[in-house]
Amino acid sequence: MLNILFLVIVGLLWGATNPFIRLGSQGIEQINTGSKWKNLLLELRMISTRLKYWVPFLLNQAGSVLYVYTLQDTSITAAVPVANSLSFVFTAITGYLLGEKIPGRKVVIGTVLVCLGSSIVLYDKLRNEQQLIQ
Repeated sequence: MLNILFLVIVGLLWGATNPFIRLGSQGIEQINTGSKWKNLLLELRMISTRLKYWVPFLLNQAGSVLYVYTLQDTSITAAVPVANSLSFVFTAITGYLLGEKIPGRKVVIGTVLVCLGSSIVLYDKLRNEQQLIQ
């Protein structure tokens, strides 16, 4: 049960940080010097000096560390869909709260279906664990 909580936290850390990472890296696509190496150096300089990029990036990476830790005791067939589907949900919610446009109907329906599928996987996993205990 604790692993499910960890997977929810992973989904939250991955999803909620994505819009902030996007905000922190704004302007990088406008760098165009004509030289790919000079572009790379300017992009690295730009990103390395932005705290509003690094804080969400490090939180996102903390989610990845928690994910790897959780995989020690969790079936990967359950962990992958749960963490990834929740990541989509938290990205959409956080983006909307930050003023991004709400995703289209097809994206919302797809996200709901992925979450429903993940819920079925979790239910089956919990049911199988309960049967093993009895």
